[in-house]
Amino acid sequence: MYRLAIVLVLTLAAVVVGCHLYAADEAKPAAAAPVTIQLGPPDTSGKMPLEQTLATRRSVRKYANAPISMPQLSQLLWAAQGITDPATGHRTAPSAMGTYPLHIYVFAANVSDLAAGVYKYIPQGHKLELVAEGNQNVSAGTQPQVRTAPVLFLVTADTTATAARMGAPKARDWAMLEAGCVTENILLQEVSLGLIGVPMAGYDPVKIKPLLKLPDSEEPVFIISAARRG
Repeated sequence: MYRLAIVLVLTLAAVVVGCHLYAADEAKPAAAAPVTIQLGPPDTSGKMPLEQTLATRRSVRKYANAPISMPQLSQLLWAAQGITDPATGHRTAPSAMGTYPLHIYVFAANVSDLAAGVYKYIPQGHKLELVAEGNQNVSAGTQPQVRTAPVLFLVTADTTATAARMGAPKARDWAMLEAGCVTENILLQEVSLGLIGVPMAGYDPVKIKPLLKLPDSEEPVFIISAARRG
């Protein structure tokens, strides 16, 4: 009887503890789903010949105090990393072995119908995911055009998957080349939309990495501004 009583007491204690733990888990708030914004479909017909965009493109650092529209932002992101073949996942810019190590972040300081903040572009589904609220251009760099641009595109590289295929040194080299392709896509698309901008490597990684919560494997590569001509 004594042993039976001990067993019953221990069993009852385990049940009580289990109920408390279950109640505590139930009381914990569920992790909030990320704020996502669906972008409009891209225009794949175009209104300016490629040769004209090549002849017109210039690096411009003085901008009008005017917003970029959501359709323009959508088009620029599609030009950067949009998926052009859903069956294969191929994108607007080439990628070594199709590993796509690049990510695009948008510093949206002045975009019509979009709250100021930093957003990550998600090519799958052509959408934005909120990373940080508010105008964060001051964290991107100290150059005047960084502070005044209504939109900045930050290209980052995480070569983990690429390095598994070809080794770390070569993977990083290929990612840098790929970033150049993406940057040119953005710049030429800006011209075709009547916009201006400039590519920059003078960013502030000390501020950018914690702001965007980038892992150690992901590094900033380029910043490209987008604006209306002043």
